Amino acid sequence: MKDKTKPAPAEAVGEAYYEQLAAEVEGEDYELPADAVVVRGEGDEPGRAILARYMTPEELDAASRRGRGRPRLSSAGTGRSPKRQVRLPDDLDAALVRLAQAQGRTPSAVVREAVETYVRSA
Repeated sequence: MKDKTKPAPAEAVGEAYYEQLAAEVEGEDYELPADAVVVRGEGDEPGRAILARYMTPEELDAASRRGRGRPRLSSAGTGRSPKRQVRLPDDLDAALVRLAQAQGRTPSAVVREAVETYVRSA
């Protein structure tokens, strides 16, 4: 695993760099560094203040206008999709990961389909 605490070289910072960084931190094996400080923010302002230290006002405005996050799973409504988190035994998690890989899907997609099938049949 790469050292996530070292900043990228200046020439590496660009759209491709951020795409790759997003893919890494969204991966199933990503772990925060042991010395990471996690701060709960409110809205966009805490993140905006951090970005303002590294971006011009024009870059910050452009970044603020971009779409945020993933698309909503439901067609109706706005905002974040509801989220449920479960703990799984190691063997069930391993089976889930194998099934998802065999189907070319994410474990989340497999779980969503399984829950939907179960709830609709109840």
